[in-house]
Amino acid sequence: MSLTSQQNKQRKIMLVTLEPISRSMAGPAIRAVEMAKQLAGEFAVTVASPVAQPVEEQLAPIAGVNILTGANRQTMYREALANDILIIQSNVLRPFPKLAELGKYLVVDLYDPYLFSVLVQYKNEKVAADASYRLMHKVLEQHMLNADFSICASEIQRDYWIGRYCALGRLTPVLYDFDPSMRKLIDVVPFGRETLAPVRNGPGLREEIDAIGPDDVVLLWGGGIWDWFDPLTVIAAVAKAKDRVPNLRLVFMGMKSPNPKVPIMKMARDAIELSERLGLTGKHVFFKEGWIPYEKRVNYLLDADIAVSSHFDLPETRYSFRTRILDYLWCGLPVLSTGGDPLSEMIDKAHAGLALPYKDEDAWCEAIVRLAGDKDIRARYSEASLQLSNEFTWDKTCKALVRFCREPYHLPQHVKITMPSVFERARAVYARGGGDLVIKRSREIISDLLG
Repeated sequence: MSLTSQQNKQRKIMLVTLEPISRSMAGPAIRAVEMAKQLAGEFAVTVASPVAQPVEEQLAPIAGVNILTGANRQTMYREALANDILIIQSNVLRPFPKLAELGKYLVVDLYDPYLFSVLVQYKNEKVAADASYRLMHKVLEQHMLNADFSICASEIQRDYWIGRYCALGRLTPVLYDFDPSMRKLIDVVPFGRETLAPVRNGPGLREEIDAIGPDDVVLLWGGGIWDWFDPLTVIAAVAKAKDRVPNLRLVFMGMKSPNPKVPIMKMARDAIELSERLGLTGKHVFFKEGWIPYEKRVNYLLDADIAVSSHFDLPETRYSFRTRILDYLWCGLPVLSTGGDPLSEMIDKAHAGLALPYKDEDAWCEAIVRLAGDKDIRARYSEASLQLSNEFTWDKTCKALVRFCREPYHLPQHVKITMPSVFERARAVYARGGGDLVIKRSREIISDLLG
């Protein structure tokens, strides 16, 4: 081990997520765990969650990573004090505000621009919408004002966050002197995929769902159904396509988040209702009620022929980075997705799938029929999908985060932006052009002074 590696091993890093770290994990917990794996090669790493887990749900040990679950405030703060760098997701300071007050290097993960999903989730609950949005807006602001470094999932997300940082007053001349590129303020760490090729390790959907046979063409919706997703268009398209492709099957891999605080959403109930009304449930459409364990999801993915992901024409779509799509690419699945976000456009350009119009049942139907009926097209898309996935292995996507952890820094302290006084303006004018310019600008300055 080199001297640098030995020094890094002495540096302690703690990653914090509010999601359950367990056998059954959703995107935020998966991201925290996979980042921890990447950092464990160089640093002493802990990944922590306040959600306790029964023995049967505990995540298998990870080499070099200390897993802390069920952490209350006292435990979380005590553990944080023993670390040098804290990497937190952008809702963590709500239950654990003192993490920002410990003097540690603070990294905030902004990969989920959740204010957009809050708008969707509470659109029919006006009172809850107002209170929830204001609460989470202030929570997000708290994270952004305290971050020494922040990360997001794409360049378009980075543009959005730089705009928010500018509005918050963190993009100042002092910060510009510190780093004109602003990469030290925020850089891109996309969601990744596993480095090793997928390997089956148990029964998949064709064995667990009796109505799906070995020759059926399976469309896989590889995760939960949230209110900002559009499963209804896909279900309606399957209803139209089934007469032309009788062996067509659509499987929803999960209905409810593994986080006990997240309820089954209205869109999930609407999807079930539509499928039943169209007479598809149990014949052409199947809903997996539980959540597939993280290490077992590969068996469902490898049993699928085509992956699907459908959304609405919303800011949430434009700024999202669909974590489940990385699994699709990892397993070489052709992807059918609505367009409008960076990943779907990348997939379409790479010929790893198709980006389809929003809420267009006919376009979805034709795309499904085309891919379901032509193995050669699916094979070409599959090869392109695997090629594209190579750009997103976790060791590649985490480079900016590893770089910060090797050489951490504190950003210049945030100072609230206020209007300059008349004296400050006069001094600035003098610095630019001397007394002559002050005289030329005196009328404007005096006018401001007199109001």
